[in-house]
Amino acid sequence: MEGSEKPPMEGSTKPPVEEASSQAPGSTPPPQMVTIPQRSWEYMTTEMDPTPGPLGETSYIPGTPGGQWTDDEVIATRLRILQMIHPHWDVKKAQGTWNGVGVKTTKGQVTENTILRLVFHDCGMYTDGTGGCDGCIMWKGMHKSGPSPHDKDDYYGTEPIEKTDNNGMDQITEKLELIYSTLDWPFQNASLEMSLQQSGKSRADLWELAGLVALERTIERANRACDLDFHARQQVTLLESRDKCEIKLKKPLKFLTGRSDCVSEDPEGRGYVAPKTEEHPNMFGDAKEIIDFGKTMFGMDAEHWTALQAIHGVVHAPANLGIKYTWFGSGYLTNMYFKMIANKKRYRFEEGGDLSFGDAVAAANIFKTAVGDQDGNPVAQNGWRASCMMAWNTTEGGPCLLRPTPATAFDSPNPDKMAFHLCVKEVASNGTCVIDTKWGKRCENTWCDDKYIEHGSKLAGVDPAIEGEWYPNATDQRWRHSEGWSNQFAFPWEIGLYWNLTVGGVAQRAVGCPGLDTPFGTVDEPNWPFRTSNSPIFASPAMQCNVNTYAPEGKPMHQIVDDLADDNEHFAEIFLEGWQQMTSNGYSPEQLVDGPQSGWLGYNSLTNQGVEIPDFETYIQGNAPLTFTDPKADPYICGHRGHAMVSCGIKFSTGYAAKQFEGPGDEGPGF
Repeated sequence: MEGSEKPPMEGSTKPPVEEASSQAPGSTPPPQMVTIPQRSWEYMTTEMDPTPGPLGETSYIPGTPGGQWTDDEVIATRLRILQMIHPHWDVKKAQGTWNGVGVKTTKGQVTENTILRLVFHDCGMYTDGTGGCDGCIMWKGMHKSGPSPHDKDDYYGTEPIEKTDNNGMDQITEKLELIYSTLDWPFQNASLEMSLQQSGKSRADLWELAGLVALERTIERANRACDLDFHARQQVTLLESRDKCEIKLKKPLKFLTGRSDCVSEDPEGRGYVAPKTEEHPNMFGDAKEIIDFGKTMFGMDAEHWTALQAIHGVVHAPANLGIKYTWFGSGYLTNMYFKMIANKKRYRFEEGGDLSFGDAVAAANIFKTAVGDQDGNPVAQNGWRASCMMAWNTTEGGPCLLRPTPATAFDSPNPDKMAFHLCVKEVASNGTCVIDTKWGKRCENTWCDDKYIEHGSKLAGVDPAIEGEWYPNATDQRWRHSEGWSNQFAFPWEIGLYWNLTVGGVAQRAVGCPGLDTPFGTVDEPNWPFRTSNSPIFASPAMQCNVNTYAPEGKPMHQIVDDLADDNEHFAEIFLEGWQQMTSNGYSPEQLVDGPQSGWLGYNSLTNQGVEIPDFETYIQGNAPLTFTDPKADPYICGHRGHAMVSCGIKFSTGYAAKQFEGPGDEGPGF
């Protein structure tokens, strides 16, 4: 059982409770009877037809403020959303939320992370300065497929990308529309007498509620990883403390209502298709451009806007861009994202950004110990180098990203301090570290402390220096491959939040400091020293940049990132404040009112643990900083789809018991 969603007794139909609040900005009909979905409810399959419900005088009118919700409407809608994003592959295929596997698709995902992305994109502005969170997104660029980095026919055949777009968010908007406009989907049983649309709610408010539902699940996973996965990914437990690792509430993150939907002009009648052109940033722009975009388009200061960027550390990789493999970070919502950017001390983990635990070799990627220096201390080990893919039709290829240098690479920050990392074979059931004797003297003095941090191993040694440009059949090709490659990538603007770099060249690559300014040459006659063995992916020497001193509000960017990286509690507070600001974009405080507290972040988790909360705002004030995640919750380990043989529908307990996270996923309801 998930441990975080507990609907009432089987078959119960609760009488509606009308919210006592200030006058709602939208017209609200009399409260309807709501039946809360049950664990035993069957989901609807693709051959079944959802029930649209009766037409009435209270239906929502686009362009007007959305009406108020009741607690029961929020509770029922939350459970419908969670079933919609059920991660089990067989369930997704049966209920019509499957989009296939691979980096090249014509249809977007229906996942927790896609909801989070939708919320960001929905709340942006149009080029004419209007907009904000309006339940509509621009459809231009949707259904674009490819290029694939695994298909040689796609090499060097794509025009360079400039602006970001909404590609991949088609399916999530279509499925949320079913929740908005029907009484039942994704269940066979009806929850409502009138659909949300028929009872006067705006689509924009539904999308923001969905964002809070997804965010609460994302935070639940991150908080449970403080106990279950802290040796490699969620290292805040070791680097700061267990208490600081937990994301808590110091003030409410409210579900606000009263947003107005756009008045769509879509000829197909899709109310969620925007009628105007959205303002988007350059996908491969620099940090100054992104920070200024947050100020101009969202009205957000640099600190809060920067904190929100950590959401990228929980996702896998954007499809249809020709990129391998996974976004950098821990895979959890945490300040590990900023620790990596700013090269803070941490323990060794080079698989990053991906919660695809395990593979065909049993316990691969399940880490039970932490490795730093010989004395068990963390090490500042993060360098970055430019890395150009082979999708774009330029002389430098592209797209070009930044990838972290290996911990023992000759041009990494501290390769001479890293301890040998293969000494512990496993942690036995009695809690002792089993040393792998095949490594001989390297591991003869290795021992683990009470936190399972390794001590006493020999130094790993510094990898050989690479000199000169890459050339075919190089005698040191093994090192030119391994030193220049990482499965993780970052966009230039992300690393530029802390380091003083910009973007230039035909492939829009990071430039502006030694290492990055090494001339690329061309894909036929490269000057860069590194290339992968099986694909023409070239990499630069490690960058040697100064810090970013841009200070749009007086505090320099490098100090903003330092503060976020040094204190996870500070990061969490600024992130949650930023989320409230972002999802209110386009509205004055007077235009939005407090929605039911059952939709506020953390309320659901606490009430499912049996906590009685007469007033959540008062409860938070009296218990701040408030821990709300259920310590017994057993989250699905992945929010993304994963690779072809790895499922993200497996829970912590299942994967750890099997010592692998593989297969279509765990059975059971989505909540």
